[in-house]
Amino acid sequence: MTLEGTVVNGTIVLDGAPPLPEGARVRVELTGADDLEDWENAPPPPTTETHEEFLASLRESIANVNDGQGMEARQFLKELAIKMKLPLQPGE
Repeated sequence: MTLEGTVVNGTIVLDGAPPLPEGARVRVELTGADDLEDWENAPPPPTTETHEEFLASLRESIANVNDGQGMEARQFLKELAIKMKLPLQPGE
């Protein structure tokens, strides 16, 4: 099924407001070359997280690493590649 719509205040509004089931996965494709150029220069989406919540999250992450709950970046990326069925780096 292909649906079309317009972005209004950062939200996609589908033409005709078709009822979609809650949790339905969708794929968004920009149409027109001008849209793509605008997209590349778009700012990141706004966050709903407060500064205090962000700092608390960072503190929790640091505490987890200090408690030995972290892993090396290479190991994480290898496990992620396996999980997402991506090619591994040569020798892995």
